[in-house]
Amino acid sequence: MPIRKPWTQPSAETIRAIPAVVGVYEIADAEGNLLYIGQAGGREPFGLRTRIGLHFGLDASSDDPNPVLRERAAQFRWEANQQYTTKRLEMLMQYQRDEGVEWPPAHTAGDWRDTPQLGRLRRSQQVGQSRG
Repeated sequence: MPIRKPWTQPSAETIRAIPAVVGVYEIADAEGNLLYIGQAGGREPFGLRTRIGLHFGLDASSDDPNPVLRERAAQFRWEANQQYTTKRLEMLMQYQRDEGVEWPPAHTAGDWRDTPQLGRLRRSQQVGQSRG
């Protein structure tokens, strides 16, 4: 369920190239280690473009308040998705399952409102056939 796009280096041009749509995004360090899984909803004036630009200080007057992102964020990738909240939760649950830790590094350093309550991903049990 992660985003299946190559990582993009942040610059004024690459941020401007992001369409003004809702969706999800990932931010990683220079080595490609995932730092953050975010979403841009309908309240962002230009959706993903605005939200990603804020993290890299390209569309805002100040740097990201999250210390992990401020110090280590080096690349991003995004996906337009109308079901952005659900998609982000699925991505976070898969991160927990695959990495064996609860949150990507920037989530634990960020605002408590950015750590939603998650379920656990697991294979479903084979259900016996019902008799009818």
